[in-house]
Amino acid sequence: MKLRTLVIVAASLAVATSVGYYIRNASLTTPEDDPLIGTKVFDQDILKDVKRVEIAKDGEQVVVELEGSNNWVVRSLYDLPADFAKLNTLIRDLVESDISRKITAREDRLGRLDLTQGTLKLMSGPEDSLFEITYGKSINSGKAFVFGHEKTAYLSSESPYIDASSSNWATKTLYEFQADEVAGIQFSLEDGDWGVRRDDKDKDFVSTLPVDVRIPKQTEITSLIGRFTNLRFTEVTERAVEEENQTWKDAQKNTRSLKLTLFSGETITIEMSQQLPPEPAEGEEAPTSPTPSVTYLNLSSSQADHAINGIMGRLAFQASSYTFTGIPLEISEVADLPAEDVAAETENAAQVAPAPGNVSAPSIEEVVEAVVEAEPKDPNQTEIKQHIDGNSVIFEVIPPKKEGEEEETPAEDPEEN
Repeated sequence: MKLRTLVIVAASLAVATSVGYYIRNASLTTPEDDPLIGTKVFDQDILKDVKRVEIAKDGEQVVVELEGSNNWVVRSLYDLPADFAKLNTLIRDLVESDISRKITAREDRLGRLDLTQGTLKLMSGPEDSLFEITYGKSINSGKAFVFGHEKTAYLSSESPYIDASSSNWATKTLYEFQADEVAGIQFSLEDGDWGVRRDDKDKDFVSTLPVDVRIPKQTEITSLIGRFTNLRFTEVTERAVEEENQTWKDAQKNTRSLKLTLFSGETITIEMSQQLPPEPAEGEEAPTSPTPSVTYLNLSSSQADHAINGIMGRLAFQASSYTFTGIPLEISEVADLPAEDVAAETENAAQVAPAPGNVSAPSIEEVVEAVVEAEPKDPNQTEIKQHIDGNSVIFEVIPPKKEGEEEETPAEDPEEN
């Protein structure tokens, strides 16, 4: 009799357990009679009032805010310009999201949904929230979520990527221009400054010196321009703070620079500094794949009111190390010496070679300078002059005199190069 009673009790418990499991999981396996199912996650009409977006996740928070009428900035990262394409993608995913179904309204089950995958707020101001949503784990192609501080979880048809890293929201491009806009380049080389210019985007570059035996390497120069048309940063800190770091101080001992003059007349100065890698200890070999050195990028525009000048005054930017090595140091990287002139220089050097113990032979630079000075000026040749006005490199073309015109002697220009 007792055995039969135990069997009946056990069977009853099994049925009760089965029914309880079904009731607990009904919201996951059956449609819900909820008026929100099938509707949009939020009313997109509120977008016209959104002027601030806050995203929080894993202890990080990013704040993107509208500044003025159409400029979005990352408030949480020195007010740098925001990546509007990234913001647009997030809002689009939100607009396209439907409420697929209700998951649960039981507080003891919300913990299973891992509602820690990011909270998104759309706001009209720092204290005025228009919409708030917190995401949880991914389910199929959607995501679990709750509205604001409510205790009912739903499933979204879309799975937006919630990124709370401020550095990922800033536009990495500091300055951008087209290669066709470049009219000239001023190089700061180890053996002195040298420059090239062109009158039109379809013309070859020529030396800025009126008479120069060095011939610009067109392919290398156009390739160099392509490396600098989109100047981007990788890290950013406050300049005043960074200048106190030893890394910054070490990098200033190893600098490179160049100036790009655009057809508009604007000159962009690019200065880069890089921390030298440590010397290997005695008896040790340098690593074949050394850790990339910290590289700083500093830009300035000849337009005094350009925003980049103000940004560089308060912030320190790091860039990829390969950009630093793209700035030439030797004339041979951007120019060739004609073969006949090289041979002539070799012959001249041999003729004036001093006896052992005497003063050394003239350098190539001295020979080139002598050739330039000795070469007579052709009155029918277009003369190219270059002036430096602040940061601007101004190129002036002086056409040859027409027959019958009297040649005027120009006044000496103290700034003429």
